[in-house]
Amino acid sequence: MMIRLVIVVLMLGSGQGQSKECKTNNIDYINNSNLVKLSGCTKIIGNINVVEASFEGDPYLNIPALHPYQLDVFKSVKEITVQGKHKDFKDLSFLGNLTTIYGRGSKRYQGASLSVAYSSIEALNLSSLKRIRNGNVVIAFNDRLCYADTVKFTNLFRRKEQQATVVKNRSKLECDIGRCDVSANEATLHPNNNLKK
Repeated sequence: MMIRLVIVVLMLGSGQGQSKECKTNNIDYINNSNLVKLSGCTKIIGNINVVEASFEGDPYLNIPALHPYQLDVFKSVKEITVQGKHKDFKDLSFLGNLTTIYGRGSKRYQGASLSVAYSSIEALNLSSLKRIRNGNVVIAFNDRLCYADTVKFTNLFRRKEQQATVVKNRSKLECDIGRCDVSANEATLHPNNNLKK
């Protein structure tokens, strides 16, 4: 039940206007009480962990549950580090402008700089992702995620030793049967099929 983008240095914003640098070293995971601190940041240094507790809230600390639409504060993320399950958490489109995963902390996460596992995700929707500088990719055990095995992650890697493990997600047959438009086939990571070139 996790989605972890160990995508460590994250640049937010389009480069327009004033820059605001934010650090997440005192933030264990994103929740309703700390999300506002990251609003308007143009550069975030550290990890962004969206975990199950993000969506469930914390009654002990009186922190209400977060809804996935609230993650839209990260819509302008350019470079980043995520984990969580919620019935409405269907994709990573809130990171649609993410271009680079640095993966500097990937050793702490068994070598993975992008890990989406046991999640409610149906599509990745990381349409701007161009490179994964360090670390591996693990996309596994996502029973709703379609066509992840069609994404050529190796085109994003910088190093020869980087690997992509994409296993035990929704089968192509189940995905094809469940959709009227089979052309969505290769749209999991890049709707415009940028990785197929």
